[in-house]
Amino acid sequence: MGYIALYRKYRPNTFDSIIGQENVTKILKNQIKNGKISHAYLFSGTRGTGKTSAAKVFARAINCLNPQDGEPCNECAVCKGILDGSITDVIEMDAASNNSVENIRQIRQEVVYATVDVKYRVYIIDEVHMLTTSAFNALLKTLEEPPENVVFILATTEQHKIPVTILSRCLKFEFNRISEENLYKRIKYVLDCEGVKYEDEACKYIATLADGAARDALSILDRCISETEDVLKYKDVENIVGAIDKDIIKNVADCIVDYNYLKALEFIDEIIKKGKDLRQFTFEITNEFLNRMVDDESNKNRYSNIIDKLSSLDNELKSTTRKEIVLKSCIVQLCNQISSKSNIQSGESKLNNIYIQKIEKLEKQIANLQEYIKNNKINIEEVKVIPDNRVKETVKNIEAFQVKEEKLTEFPNTEELKKAIIEKGKIKVYSALAGAKVYVDDVVKIITKNTFAYNILKSDESIDTIAQVLYEKYKINKNIILELKGANEESISKIEKILKDSNIEYTKLD
Repeated sequence: MGYIALYRKYRPNTFDSIIGQENVTKILKNQIKNGKISHAYLFSGTRGTGKTSAAKVFARAINCLNPQDGEPCNECAVCKGILDGSITDVIEMDAASNNSVENIRQIRQEVVYATVDVKYRVYIIDEVHMLTTSAFNALLKTLEEPPENVVFILATTEQHKIPVTILSRCLKFEFNRISEENLYKRIKYVLDCEGVKYEDEACKYIATLADGAARDALSILDRCISETEDVLKYKDVENIVGAIDKDIIKNVADCIVDYNYLKALEFIDEIIKKGKDLRQFTFEITNEFLNRMVDDESNKNRYSNIIDKLSSLDNELKSTTRKEIVLKSCIVQLCNQISSKSNIQSGESKLNNIYIQKIEKLEKQIANLQEYIKNNKINIEEVKVIPDNRVKETVKNIEAFQVKEEKLTEFPNTEELKKAIIEKGKIKVYSALAGAKVYVDDVVKIITKNTFAYNILKSDESIDTIAQVLYEKYKINKNIILELKGANEESISKIEKILKDSNIEYTKLD
């Protein structure tokens, strides 16, 4: 016999061997023991949690010649016949490939006949949400008036897609995601049965990667075993599944927290160049923020919003063919979300970190200077202190970001403009526009507070891209003016007040 995949070899054959679903298996066993069998069941839950396995165990248990406490014996002729497929009264059907009304009509024609070898004819319809509307309508009639010897077991990962008329006629059971602890125990059990040596850390890591699905855990384990020589090690698992360096995950998370989307995009480019799986990256950075949320109560709300956005991103990456663009777009959005606890008390947009650091450094210098004057009993009124070049440079940089307030008409389709730019694959231009404002009057004026974004936007290529989109979508053909706007007046006055209060003379540089 050829090689059997681990998830098939270790498929549960009894209710007790189905891990993490005691809330379901206990009720099913009691129904079998009491002879109270319903005509239709619905098993719903995420992939790899035991829905089809439970359906097969249930089919054997209700037909078993020697049931034991609601469990099939798996030794009698009926159990063996169902296991090897020789008994034709237990039918497993995949609705993903048999979803037409004709397939359901065939079932309606069969159910009127008596069973041959078993008490109940059982139809297990997997991925039932894939049936067409006509097929559901045809199935509904059979579910309304089923023969006494027929049982339907419908399995689905997307219960919300099933018509309410079908749901109301089924006994529903929810299958939970399997805990990492239960997956860890199952992985160790399989490795022990296979005679493979292992590190505990390797088993724990596979349990984490499986994301609540036993089938995924055993599939990953199968691949790891096939590429392992003597001992299954944590490092080997990392290499085999294409795990991403933890330092890069931490760095990207730091960039999101610090609103530094340009640096975050550089790290993502590095991940892409190494050929890493972008969904794997999303999974790992989500875990990073989950850990941070536990450790840092002060930023709990922001981390929660980030995790929600990353969860939606994973679903988008499943269906898109442009994974790189979707991922980068999401990261830019996360980096531009303003925290509810901004470092600027006025609640306005957060200044670029470099200027905040300069302000803090300036305050520290002034505090040290004040301490020096106090300790040396220097009369401050008689001394003129000229700031050093670093302080001058700080004042110059911050003042350079001031722009004169003007009455401008904000462009109402800015978000559509950004989307059109990203559709052209111009990630950097889109990123630079993420925090900018666009105005259209006699000219098109783009105002940004970020020096890095400004440097990207001022290139001929960026200007051409923006001009092209404006003309193609809105027939706007006007000159484009860029303006760099930085620290708000409150921040400027804060520095000036510190300097004046400390009697420090300074020069405003044009």
